Amino acid sequence: MSRIAMIGAGTMGRRLAVDFARCGHEAVLQDTDAAAIARAQAWCREVVQQWVDAGRVSREEGDRIASRISTGGSLAESLQRADFAFENVPERLDLKRAAFAAAAPYVPPSAILVSNTSALPGSLFADATGCPDRLINANFGHLGHAKVEVMPHPGTSVETRERLTALLTACGFEPLVLAREQLGYSSNRIWRAVKKEVLRQLAAGITSAEKIDRAWQLDWGVPIGPCALMDRIGLDVVADIEQVYADHLGDPSEAAPAFLHEMVRAGKLGVKSGEGFFKDQDRPAG
Repeated sequence: MSRIAMIGAGTMGRRLAVDFARCGHEAVLQDTDAAAIARAQAWCREVVQQWVDAGRVSREEGDRIASRISTGGSLAESLQRADFAFENVPERLDLKRAAFAAAAPYVPPSAILVSNTSALPGSLFADATGCPDRLINANFGHLGHAKVEVMPHPGTSVETRERLTALLTACGFEPLVLAREQLGYSSNRIWRAVKKEVLRQLAAGITSAEKIDRAWQLDWGVPIGPCALMDRIGLDVVADIEQVYADHLGDPSEAAPAFLHEMVRAGKLGVKSGEGFFKDQDRPAG
């Protein structure tokens, strides 16, 4: 059993806590916001209960999974004895650098640091960790999604890469390791091309989220379209990622369109707020 600390208990931190606990590991939730910790704990209990109710796991196994998810209190307490620490803070370089700098004094000498950034190359914040050879990027999808893009930066050690991929493989993920780093990974950049055009179509008033997603479902035979997928990711996260591209490329036209920022300001964040492109009752189940 590994001890895996989650630095940030938001959408991705709690999702990883459940998945790693399911696989027999100890998952420790840590966040500067006590309310985020409480929400994460409640969400984790709800997911495990859903698995029990659906017959995916027994009541006894559900209790064991839940017992493996804990809160570590302070950052120092959360990181003590950690074998892995996954950073899950919002997609802003200053926040990621600050999170790793804060963690640096408490990271055990053998622990692997993993950033779940959606776009930022690890080389932009590796120095803040104090142990750049033990930092690696790994981008996860939604709960139950097997694909994980793994992106070492030039200073990542072979041992770091091998230990992370071994953990992921043992937990049923399929790690896809990139040969070198770039802004946005690989499949994420392909998804970004789709996402950017969808947002452009919506901003121009050409069509609607419902029609875009229905066309996508009919074209590709999938249960969910790009707008519903953005709702699942979080429209605030989508806007942050687009800003990363705009800042990195020095091109304001790469930023998210104004209507998306307006939705975020109105609290229409997608699944986590109950409304985004779709309301909960209208959202595709896929």
